[in-house]
Amino acid sequence: MESFSNHFLISMPHMNDPIFNKSLIYICENNPDGSLGLIINKPMVSQNASEILQKTGLEEIQPTPDVYFGGPVNIDMGLILHDSSYEIEGTLSVSNTVALTSNKQIISDLKAGSGPQQFRFSMGYTGWEHGQLEREIENGDWLLIPADVDFIFLGPDIDKWKAAAERFGIDISALGGSAGIA
Repeated sequence: MESFSNHFLISMPHMNDPIFNKSLIYICENNPDGSLGLIINKPMVSQNASEILQKTGLEEIQPTPDVYFGGPVNIDMGLILHDSSYEIEGTLSVSNTVALTSNKQIISDLKAGSGPQQFRFSMGYTGWEHGQLEREIENGDWLLIPADVDFIFLGPDIDKWKAAAERFGIDISALGGSAGIA
């Protein structure tokens, strides 16, 4: 089985589900048990985001970080996607440059200035059981492309879905129609 870890999933235009419509997902783990990813282009803009920052103390960090909707699974769980210069117990190394941490110690380290330099704080994640993601890709629901670490942490979130496809030579707005295999 080829691993999709450290790849982007770009939702196809026909995906009308409000969670996944125009989503760019970074796959953090892909193994025989299933897959885990984070939506990286959907910051939360609600009062919930302010409350989350207050409860964690991350509102003290300058500039104040955004809180992202990482996906619909375990929405009460905070996950921090960050550069690989930082590692503690429980950090998942996704690639040579990107890691994922859910250990609460990272929050204290960020507030103390000893955390990772680049990070994004997400609530929840996307998950697929064994074989489910592969079937969705085969059905034409997702484009799978290699990830670019700079793309994760830099650039306007609102542009990432379309820009990710363009970066790899794809005009996603021209790809319409229904899912399915011809």
